[in-house]
Amino acid sequence: MPPDALPFLEWFVRSPWGLTFALIWGALWGSFANVCIYRLPKGQSLLRPASRCPFCHTPIAWYDNIPVLSFVLLRGSCRRCHSRIGWRYPLVELLGAGLIAAVFVRFVDRDHAALPTQLAHFVVYGYFVLVLLVLSAIDLEHLLLPDRITLPSTLVFFCAGRLLADVRWMDSLVGMVAGYGVIWLIAEVYYRLTGREGLGLGDGKLLALVGATLGWQALPWTVCLGSVLGSLLAIPWLWLRKRQDQTQTLRHIAVPFGPFLALGAVLYLLLLHGRSLDEIARYVPGL
Repeated sequence: MPPDALPFLEWFVRSPWGLTFALIWGALWGSFANVCIYRLPKGQSLLRPASRCPFCHTPIAWYDNIPVLSFVLLRGSCRRCHSRIGWRYPLVELLGAGLIAAVFVRFVDRDHAALPTQLAHFVVYGYFVLVLLVLSAIDLEHLLLPDRITLPSTLVFFCAGRLLADVRWMDSLVGMVAGYGVIWLIAEVYYRLTGREGLGLGDGKLLALVGATLGWQALPWTVCLGSVLGSLLAIPWLWLRKRQDQTQTLRHIAVPFGPFLALGAVLYLLLLHGRSLDEIARYVPGL
């Protein structure tokens, strides 16, 4: 980087333009996340063909593919066939923007490290939360956490962690093994006791990804937060699924646990990761 570029970059990042860039960057990657959510479960390429309407298969022009804005201007429908566009698309784009902005605030705006270190954390953890967003959306729709996302992502973020150097490699390795092992053990015990499948091993691979990225220290918080959030939100989820299929009993309606684990991991990352016990105590009532 040229020496005179560093002061400009410092000014840009510290100014309101830095957060604005993070929001736009997150929305753009949120748009790509929609492509992953739609195509990966179908085994389709992420690059070819170009984005097109799923109903009339007309290629989508760039001006109709601007995150959130195009959805509003087109009133949620295809320009050519006027078929309705699902609300998932702008919602994922908004979530992408919000998550990336939150990572920016946590690791750049409110961090005291050198700027290159801050930006490295922003890039790595920004893509980490986007991967969790994609996995959560797929799990909600298909009750599936694809290996083609979890397995390579675990390796990539384990290696990226070595560059950030805020998690020791042994902590990441233990987190990777323990994350999968805990879910495998729970699923095995549940199956032995009930004769039914409980947690899927995809949840274990998701926890392995979290452990590889954030270390084993993140696992208890992720599981605890995920379980609490899952308990609070499972009732409305079961009610909605019951209304959609009146023939199913509540006992046999599957509830995806991956999104709750992902949310627990994001909360740990944004609130607790890299902080001392004294700092963590501020976020825990009564401590």
